[in-house]
Amino acid sequence: MRPRDLAPIEVLAERKPHGTRLRYLGGCKCVPCRAAASRYETGRAKLRKMGLWNGIVDATRARRRLFWLSRRGIGRYSIARATGISATVICKIRSGERRQCRAMTEKAILELGGNSPPQSMLVPAGRTWARIRWLLAQGFTKGGIAQRLGSRTPALQLRKDFVILRTAKKVEALWRSFQ
Repeated sequence: MRPRDLAPIEVLAERKPHGTRLRYLGGCKCVPCRAAASRYETGRAKLRKMGLWNGIVDATRARRRLFWLSRRGIGRYSIARATGISATVICKIRSGERRQCRAMTEKAILELGGNSPPQSMLVPAGRTWARIRWLLAQGFTKGGIAQRLGSRTPALQLRKDFVILRTAKKVEALWRSFQ
């Protein structure tokens, strides 16, 4: 899909020096331009052999994985941090606005959600709050618990319904250390 306002390749190639792939694509078949095209294709073939092909693929599998991750409480920002893919691109793939994506983008999304969930996913907070109530009953203050969990301020600020997995693990470790 070439943008409408992009000049034809022949016009673009006129401004490029000989020995570039674009000049070759514009129609020049001199030795330096053919060599540039050959180097480019050789490099692509080498990457394909190494499994690093990054062509355009159908985004259906990536979209399904994004829905699967969403049902497990993993949002687009967590996915973006874990994969290095823009949250906007993730949103467009999930909504169906992007029906195709790069192979490496699909691979990064499909690799998520295996055995180890992202530390920033949301989990139910019931068990975490039960541990906190036990710690409070033992004489800890909410501020003391917050500082032991690594907070810079002495304020325990957790939602009642869901907490971040990383926080749940920290509370669990603190609770176990006093058992």
